[in-house]
Amino acid sequence: MWRRSSRPGGGFTLVEVLVVVASLGMILWMVGALFFPMQKAAERQRLQVEARQTARGATDYVAMLVRGATDMNDITNPRNPAAILTFLVHGSVTGNSATPTCDGTPTSGCIQLSYDNVTDATLATPGTDILTFGVPSAPMRLKPSHWPSAGNFAASTNAWEFDQGCPSDAANMTAFKNATGYGSDPAHPTWSQPQMLFDKTGNWVFYQITDYKESPNSTNCSDPPSNWCKDPQSGQVVPCIQVVANPGNSALNAPGGQRSYVEPVTLIVGLQYASLRVCDGWLEQKVGIFNPATDDNCPGLAAGAAFPPYVIKAGWSPLLPNVEDLQFAYLFDAGTVGNGPAGAMTTAAHVPIMGGTPLDPWDIRRVIGIRVTVTARSSSPVFGGGKALMRQPAAEDHDPGAISPDTYFRYQLSSTSLLRNRDAGF
Repeated sequence: MWRRSSRPGGGFTLVEVLVVVASLGMILWMVGALFFPMQKAAERQRLQVEARQTARGATDYVAMLVRGATDMNDITNPRNPAAILTFLVHGSVTGNSATPTCDGTPTSGCIQLSYDNVTDATLATPGTDILTFGVPSAPMRLKPSHWPSAGNFAASTNAWEFDQGCPSDAANMTAFKNATGYGSDPAHPTWSQPQMLFDKTGNWVFYQITDYKESPNSTNCSDPPSNWCKDPQSGQVVPCIQVVANPGNSALNAPGGQRSYVEPVTLIVGLQYASLRVCDGWLEQKVGIFNPATDDNCPGLAAGAAFPPYVIKAGWSPLLPNVEDLQFAYLFDAGTVGNGPAGAMTTAAHVPIMGGTPLDPWDIRRVIGIRVTVTARSSSPVFGGGKALMRQPAAEDHDPGAISPDTYFRYQLSSTSLLRNRDAGF
């Protein structure tokens, strides 16, 4: 049997429903008042941490590379300038004793390899720095088994003792190619990377193999030719690799560099070069020497614009996104610091890199360390929450004061590294 409610009409009264709805609304309001500020705070913290992690990762990586930069020529003191490349001469040089210079004229063939505060937006983000430096990769010192009596390797066949892949002839040839960077230059896929050759007095020159002479090297381990593969000290026939080093119009020569050398000579293989730059918010690395004639491939970005997805560029690899600035300061043996590539040397007319006695205090050979400064920013701006407008901070000698402020978080970090094989006792 059903019982009727003693309440007239049954259910809830309008007042009761309104009270419940008001209570629920108040509860939801209080939850929102707590949740949304916490969400905004968490997002701001995430963006702050993101900028810090990017700056720290970029600084640590670049500093690690710089610490490994070395000349590989431990005879000269002061060191030669091959650990940090600022300017080079591209082109053939007549005669053993010719000393090419960067005199600022178009016919000198001088190109700039490291920059302070780039102005050409096609090379890198304006205001950032570019650094080109030498990094040893399993370096080996080779001695010649055949060397031209005139002391000039250009347009002549040289032979180098090498047995890393023996007893297999093919494996030894492959090992030699790998050690010298065969095929790593897109412009010359059958050439080597620039290697370093120096003599007993410390004079040095870039040495680039242009012909690996595949056929004569087919028996480099099993039956090396006695007229090419004879150890100069013992007179014994040894495994060797015959090559031609004649870069011709693509020769690399340090300004004021030494082209004459006295036997015995030593060839350093496994010395590679790397370049670093910032392009459109990405820290990039090139395995090879920076060349403004071919590396003018930075698309360019309007000030204040969001960093785009990475654009693939020939010869360059992306390292980290959201990098806004990269600066290098050079520490000299006298305790001074200069921001330009080799201090005040910012133009071709001011670069007697290996010339002059005594050394200019800003000479690249006097650099014993590099201070790296990275400015990173968050991947997206912060909206609301009272975030004040900020602009990119100054770093070293770069002050981007003309850039409009925005609401991106930024973090700046510096690290100082000493160059290998260099000290303050020059």
